[in-house]
Amino acid sequence: MFMLVVNAWLVAYTWLQHTEVDVPHLPAEGHSFIKGAFLTVDRPYGTLLGGLVDFLHHHIGTTHVVHHIDSTIPHYEAVQATQKLASAFPQLYLFESTPIHKALWRIASHCYGVEGRIDSSDNSTRYVFTER
Repeated sequence: MFMLVVNAWLVAYTWLQHTEVDVPHLPAEGHSFIKGAFLTVDRPYGTLLGGLVDFLHHHIGTTHVVHHIDSTIPHYEAVQATQKLASAFPQLYLFESTPIHKALWRIASHCYGVEGRIDSSDNSTRYVFTER
């Protein structure tokens, strides 16, 4: 039972870090490593168990974007690296502070399917989530 709960938590949280209603998915021709890294989302665990969950998970909820940009940064440097990344690229860095249970519900109920849309700024296709 313990492993079932842990696995469910890891799958749900990984889903949250890679999915949001307004974050596009790029086709192969429009994708690059750095674009994909900046399309992940940092989400805080909040004060779950008095901050113990965040501590035990080495702040992976709020340092996930920097992990995708450079996975060699050790966890004890990730908070500082994330702060620098957010300062250097405020228009690209994605942080979503919605509580986990509300974010799960929003994504599960709004990210139903995808459709291709043309981005007028560069005439490329981006795949965005649609509702039912």
